[in-house]
Order: sequence, then C-alpha cells, then structure tokens
Amino acid sequence: MNITQETVGTNHLKVVVNLAPTDYQSKVDEEIKSLSRKISIDGFRPGKVPQGIARKLYGNTILAEELNKIISDSLSNYIREKELKVFGQPLPFQARSQHIDVQRPEEYAFGFELGLMPEISLPPLEQKSFDRKILVTTEEMINEEAERLRSRFGQREYPEASGEEDILSGKFEELDENGSVKENGITSTSSFNLKVIKDPVAKQLLMALKKEESTDINIRSAFGGDEEMIIHHILKTDHHAAQHMGDRFRFTVSNIIHVVPAEMNQEFFDKIYGEGKITTEQEMRARIKEEMDADYLSFANSKLDREIQEALIQETPIDLPTDFLRRLLDENREEGHPLMSDEQFEASLKQIKWDLISEKLVKENQLEANEEELKTEARKDVMNYFGGSYAYFSENPESLDKLVDSVLKDESSSSRLRSRVLNEKIQTVLRSRVTVQDREVNEHEFFHH
Repeated sequence: MNITQETVGTNHLKVVVNLAPTDYQSKVDEEIKSLSRKISIDGFRPGKVPQGIARKLYGNTILAEELNKIISDSLSNYIREKELKVFGQPLPFQARSQHIDVQRPEEYAFGFELGLMPEISLPPLEQKSFDRKILVTTEEMINEEAERLRSRFGQREYPEASGEEDILSGKFEELDENGSVKENGITSTSSFNLKVIKDPVAKQLLMALKKEESTDINIRSAFGGDEEMIIHHILKTDHHAAQHMGDRFRFTVSNIIHVVPAEMNQEFFDKIYGEGKITTEQEMRARIKEEMDADYLSFANSKLDREIQEALIQETPIDLPTDFLRRLLDENREEGHPLMSDEQFEASLKQIKWDLISEKLVKENQLEANEEELKTEARKDVMNYFGGSYAYFSENPESLDKLVDSVLKDESSSSRLRSRVLNEKIQTVLRSRVTVQDREVNEHEFFHH
C-alpha cells in the first residue's frame, strides 16, 4: 500500500490510497472462512458450507467492508502522521475506473480531497480604537422597572371594557386604499398596553372597544411613530416586509386584561429575589439599578465585541480552501434542504474564520473554562428557563442544584456552556488589547444603532 498526495489549491489536497491484493487478500480470505462456519444454506450442514459458495454469495460484500476499513484506518493514520489539521471529513473522488470483484483480486485506488486549516497571524490591535456606547440608568428607568415587576406579579382581571392602563390583545390587519383588509397584507396577533398609545384619538377608539369589536387606526401615529416597536413587537415582521405597508390597520380585540399591581411588601420581595434577600423598597430599587447597570454594560460589551470581531475577521489574512468548504458544507446539509446560497456560504466562511481566530486566541492565552464557571452559566440558563426569578425555587432550592447538575452531565449542553465561557474570556482579552472609549448615549441610539 502507498499513499500519494497532490496540492490542487490553497490549503486543498488530493490524497490517493493505493492498495495491492497483498494489503487485503489474507483478511478477506480469513473473513470468508470464518463466515462459512457460521451461515446456514439449504443442502449443507450448519458450519459445513464450502468456502467457494460463501465467497460467491458474500465475497464482494466482505471485500468492500475490508477495503473500507483499511482505507479509513490508512487515511486517519496518514493525517495524524503528517500532522494535517483538516476541515471536517475528507471528500471522496473517483481516482480511476474500477470494479470490486472478489473473484479477480487487483489493485485499487481510492481518492480523497482534504481541506487544510491555515496557519494564521493576528494583526496588531493595540493601535485600534473603538467606541463603547454607555446607557446610564436613571430614576425614571428604575421606576418603570419597579412598575413592570409589580404588574408581572400582580393580579390579572378580565373586564368587559378597558381603562387607560389596561392591556389589549387582538389582531392587526393591514387595510388597502378602500378601507378593506388588504389581500396578502401584513397581519399579526399581539398585545400592548394602552399607555403606549400616543395618539389621543386612537386611544379613545381603542378604549371604546369591547371583546370581538374592531376599529381602524393609523398605526404609525397611534404608537407615536416608534418604528421598532411597530415593526418588531406589534406587527412581528421585519423592515423589508414593512417597507411597502400602509398606515391604516384594523384592530380586533380578543381580550382585555387589567392588572392590579402587587403591593410593595415582603411577600412581593420574596417572590422576586428569594426569601429575606430584600426587605425594603429602597433595597429593591438598589438591586434593580445594579441589575440594569449590569445588563446595559453586557449589552454595550456585546456590541463592542461584535465590532472588534468584525475588524479581526476583516484584517486577519486567512487562506481558506473555499471550493472544498462549499462542497463540504453542502454534503453535510440536512436531507431535503437545498444547496446553500452565496449569502449563506459567505456567512459560513465568516464563522469559520472567527472559529480559527478564537482557537488561536485560546491557545495563545491558555484560556480554559473551570467547573465553577460552567456551573454559574448552567445556573443562569436554568433560572432563565423558569422566568429569571428565584420564586420557582424558593421553597425547594435543592431542585435548582439538581437541574444544574443534569445540564452539566449532558455532553452537548456542557460543550455549549464551555464555548460560552471561553468566548467571554476571548472577548475580555480582545477588549484589553484595544483602546475603548466610553460614550454616553440615549436609549434610542443605545438599542438601535
């Protein structure tokens, strides 16, 4: 047996595994002999089937299996011995025309394409500067969050008529120029608090509705021209679909919800933060500010991280075997899915580049995720699954630890958490290497730019 190698492009190899009969014949004969002692065929006693009959009936199958095993082992050993870092699995190609026939032993050649991971050098980052947009938590924001928590843990009532601070659930339907429901127009089922309605005429029309009743409104003026709220939260669509929509929509009420806010008492504090953790409104407001500050900083860092990541991807020379990668990705697509588009492939290439950059940063900085860090991340996931509140576990805190342990025992979950921890450490390293200038901005710029 011998293996030949040919370079066909940037980090793109063709490898051919050549096998002679001496590489496989004795193993095939041994398997046929063993099989003849195990099979039963009419006209022969069990274990007495002639090897010639077994060879004729099963020989090609045994030969194919043996060739496949030898090829797989040989190729794996070759990759390991040559210290080749490859993308995914090798892609087979026909090295020459050949027919597997156990009755006529001959030489075989099996070809494979390999995509090699390139060695990369990261560009210097010390001279680069980035803005980090900072949103300062105000007393008004704290008030809004406190009221949101009171509403969330308050009592729900379902009146026949609505008040100025009630929630309406129902269906929005886009209208045409004649005031009829537009064919193939935008429709959405959503909920909103009447407090967010800015147009006083629209508010009166909506408040006058009872269940199953409808009214027509100018959706843009009703919600004060807040395009992000209208498109994403009310109509649940995207900017592309909303580009050609009209202003007039019909709203049909399906439900009216009145919330009696929870009282600021110990029972309320315990539901949110755990028994005895918070005992006064002042302590709760301090906790709200602490959590909002942390959330805003996390959001700001995420946007900053994406900018740094984009700069690294753009400025790091990475020679990828693009032709090989495209075929590899298409080979691994789910059954029934179409071949990937150019746009999807470009997004995949960008992710591959980032994965290579991340791997280099992990090795260079000896980054790792320890057990306590994985537990912390698992605990966050479990808490978020149950609404982000400690209330669910307040009476049985041991159940939280059991769920965390079960998450960590799952291999895929543990791998995902490890990637998350390492990614945060990578971003911390990158932030330390660039110049970061903090700039205070308003809510609109913070969230939408």
